[in-house]
Amino acid sequence: MGPALSRVAGLPAAAVAPLAAEEVAEVLDGIAAARRELAALAPTVTGLLHEAVPLMPTTGARRSVLRWRRAAHAGRPDLVPPELLAQVREALAARDASALERWAERSGALAELRQLLGRRAGAAEAAEERTLRHLMSLPAVSSALALVSPVFSRRVRQPDGRPLDRGERLTAYGYAVRSALKASPLSSLTHVSVPGEDHGARVRVGLHPLAGRALLRAAAVRDGVRGLVRWRVNGSLRAAGPAARLSEPRQSVTDGWAWSDDEVLDASGREDLFAALREPGRLPAVRLARYLEAGLLDIDDPCPQDGLLDWLATALAASRDPSDLRAAMRLRTAAGELSVIAGGDPSVRADALVRLREALGDALGALGAADDWPLNDVTLVYEDRAGTPPARPLDAERAASLRRHAGAACDSLRVSPEYQALTDAFVARFGPDGVCDDVFGFCQELAAFGIPGGPGAPGGPGAPGASGAPFGSAPGTARRPARPGRSSGLPSVAVVAQECDADGDGPHLVVNQVSSGTGGLVARFHRLYDSADGTGPAGFAERLRAWVRTLHPDAECLEFVPAREANPLQGDSCGLLPALHWPTAPRRSGPGVPVEELELVHDGRRNALELRRRSGTPVAPVYLGTVPRHLVGGAARFLLVLADPWWLPPGLADGTRPDDPPGLGRAVSARHVVAGAAVRRAHWRWEASEVPRREPGEELAVFLERVDAWRRAHGMPAEVYVRGESGSPQRGDRARKPLWLAFASPTGLDLLDRLTERPGTVVVFAECLPRRPVGEGPGAHVVEHCVHFARPARGTEPEGCRDGS
Repeated sequence: MGPALSRVAGLPAAAVAPLAAEEVAEVLDGIAAARRELAALAPTVTGLLHEAVPLMPTTGARRSVLRWRRAAHAGRPDLVPPELLAQVREALAARDASALERWAERSGALAELRQLLGRRAGAAEAAEERTLRHLMSLPAVSSALALVSPVFSRRVRQPDGRPLDRGERLTAYGYAVRSALKASPLSSLTHVSVPGEDHGARVRVGLHPLAGRALLRAAAVRDGVRGLVRWRVNGSLRAAGPAARLSEPRQSVTDGWAWSDDEVLDASGREDLFAALREPGRLPAVRLARYLEAGLLDIDDPCPQDGLLDWLATALAASRDPSDLRAAMRLRTAAGELSVIAGGDPSVRADALVRLREALGDALGALGAADDWPLNDVTLVYEDRAGTPPARPLDAERAASLRRHAGAACDSLRVSPEYQALTDAFVARFGPDGVCDDVFGFCQELAAFGIPGGPGAPGGPGAPGASGAPFGSAPGTARRPARPGRSSGLPSVAVVAQECDADGDGPHLVVNQVSSGTGGLVARFHRLYDSADGTGPAGFAERLRAWVRTLHPDAECLEFVPAREANPLQGDSCGLLPALHWPTAPRRSGPGVPVEELELVHDGRRNALELRRRSGTPVAPVYLGTVPRHLVGGAARFLLVLADPWWLPPGLADGTRPDDPPGLGRAVSARHVVAGAAVRRAHWRWEASEVPRREPGEELAVFLERVDAWRRAHGMPAEVYVRGESGSPQRGDRARKPLWLAFASPTGLDLLDRLTERPGTVVVFAECLPRRPVGEGPGAHVVEHCVHFARPARGTEPEGCRDGS
């Protein structure tokens, strides 16, 4: 077993109980019961009315009975006037007309319930807005929102009497239910806890690395600083005859999500440009800035990430340039504001964030930056929290069940199609037992041309340039099963699960996710728990290092985390091991090894690929990033395939998978339980056009009843998790994150209405498992438990690795 961590929801589960609209749900239950009874009575009632029509004394009475009969036949329980009922009873004196009396009674009761539903729906709508405002003001939420959404936080905390608009209401709803019912490692609203450790409450805040990178680039071109930094020339240029390729890093921000990908470009005719970059420190500032912007140059980290503002301020303060001195002063102000944010209450944090953004903007302006990008495009300050809410550990029975499931998942691992294709491509290019002394160049070729038969790989089948790829098995040759070498980690998994209150034969665990066990799910928290040298009271960093050594017993471990300079989730995961330096990325401070010093070797006996030093020592490129491997693109993707060559068959966890086929049309899947652990919740999949939407002018109560009847007709429970899907998974795709929803909630139905607005969206409902905690006390928090599991030695490789299946 490897490192364990618990994720604790920031709000107690009871906090969102008002959003279940239980009084509305009670009326909807009554309406459903009345409709069921009326449906059961309908055949008898229509038969009696058919007999009564010719017996009625007047034409008007016959017409009234016919209208009643048509309504009953159509399942439309209209109110029955007492005088009409009396006339029909008199006409059918010789028959038992009790069914008619019951129909009239239940129709009247249904009408009263609908009136009550209208009143309660209006009251629930107002109550839910008050609840959302209250939850947004709680310190557990407002402290985080002051950083991640300061404008929204300020708006909902202002008691100005104006109702929240639809967007504000749904935003507050999303924050509330995720804070209380869906613990997430990517949220400021979630706390983490190391089982068995009394580490106390901890908060860590940091400046977004892309903002730090912008400041470093702006400062590095100044005369007083350029000699203090280490300039890095883009080392990706590869020439073969008249052709040349260059990988340029492209940093981008989409909906607040920052990333850096390499784009392979045709560099023919640009080789001489690099001659001008041999001594970048002597270039004019304007040209340096232009080369930095183009990705031809970059700057290695001059210090650890957390110390960058102080380092820049010190370097600029030594200059005689007044602009540099002003920038240094504003950077010191910014560092002070970060400290204020770490310990401040919500209003203090919000004010400090404004001052921080102003100070950084002023510093960029003083340094001559063209604009203040990315200060207004990213969440400028991010944080992690630990130890505030309690984390109840799993009992012995559930812990044993979780270990058994983790072991079964580990035994199910198979060599991935990507690794097989990568091995085939290498052998086709370099031959059996071949050696590639340009590891980056090989990966760059794969990124440019793709690998035929490599599912899921960038540039795979159907991608531009794939048809011209010089890789893959020769036509007519049989594939030899590939096996992982010493550079690849042992079969390992990370399992995330929640406990369930078993009722009868129900499960006592639900498995939310099974993913790579390399440690990426928890690595980012080592900075939260440990001091900078990893020797803090929790010793969390050393546990992770020990786990990495367990997974790579025969190799030198080097850390390889793409996009660390652009994404805080990636950046915080770094620093546990010496770095593996990549030609298109700035080098991290501290020890490291350039990939140019390594070679990629094929072990013909095992049909395995290994990364080695020139001396023959195996090297493991260890990926500890939080972002899943399948969302990393470019040449780096292929090194990650080497690092983690395993594929997990479906059916072992409830979460979505990157290789899941796109869901088309309506589908229903039942809950699947294995040895007391639910590995699949019950799901209902619908095209957006099939989900009821509120019609223009439709009253809320009518819409609530219509949706409730729809969900009952299809066997869906009153409370579900819902998410939207459209196309393949993307980095930062928020629509795919499930949200709890009660069908009786006006706000919940508004959320559902928004999910179905985009054409082509597939809406997926999942049962609430575990059920929303009720009656566990006001302080009970939802907890997810994460454990790591691996096979201890290479002699116990999964069967699929041995037989190539």
